[in-house]
Amino acid sequence: MKYQKILNKIWLTETESKIYLDLIENWASNIVEISNRTKLNRPLVYKSIPYLLESNLIKEIVKWKRKLLKAESPEYLKNLFEKLTNNFNNIIPELEDIYNTNETRPNIQALVGKKWMKHVFEDVLMSLKRWETYYRYSSRANFSVLYLPKNYRELRDKKQIQRMVITSEKLYETKAKRPEREVVTIPKWFDLFDDNIVKLIYADKIAIIDYNNLTSFIVQNKILALFEKKLFKIMFKFLRGMQKDE
Repeated sequence: MKYQKILNKIWLTETESKIYLDLIENWASNIVEISNRTKLNRPLVYKSIPYLLESNLIKEIVKWKRKLLKAESPEYLKNLFEKLTNNFNNIIPELEDIYNTNETRPNIQALVGKKWMKHVFEDVLMSLKRWETYYRYSSRANFSVLYLPKNYRELRDKKQIQRMVITSEKLYETKAKRPEREVVTIPKWFDLFDDNIVKLIYADKIAIIDYNNLTSFIVQNKILALFEKKLFKIMFKFLRGMQKDE
């Protein structure tokens, strides 16, 4: 039994292991004799023989005009193990490629409802470490409706989360100045920026909240998040330069 368990681990089925061990322990035999000794039914024995022959673990011999099966030396098991090892080593790079593809593929969540809009802000707090920054485009039209989770501001301030915000001039006028928040505005002459949509970039995620239809999206992907941060910073720097020139 201990031999059979080991053989099963090198891709021999239980049936193939039984047949091989039976022929190791006994002289060359035909299918009927193997079936009787192993208690395996004949069709199952017939089905298992080709792989054992192909693996050079057994061979066919003719004796007294009878076709018999005989076990080869256990040394051939080394060849089978080496073949298994080579196959295993060959598939590792392929599996790594599949794994890396999945790692870089964006994970996208589409969420509908007020509670999920709150979930986005909760996710911001959960994803960011102390003193880290999130980047926000805010074009809210209804200033009184934000759908923040309970204690959001308290938890945000406790973690001392930094914020960089691009918003409308009208919304900016309603906000008190805070040291942990930098704000620049879209000029009125360019656009009122009142689409009622918020976009957040934080950690390895991008979130969009559409207040018009209470729909939210969270995209998790490190490369996309870094790209969005670059674009935000370029826009932020440009708008800040414009404000200084005015």
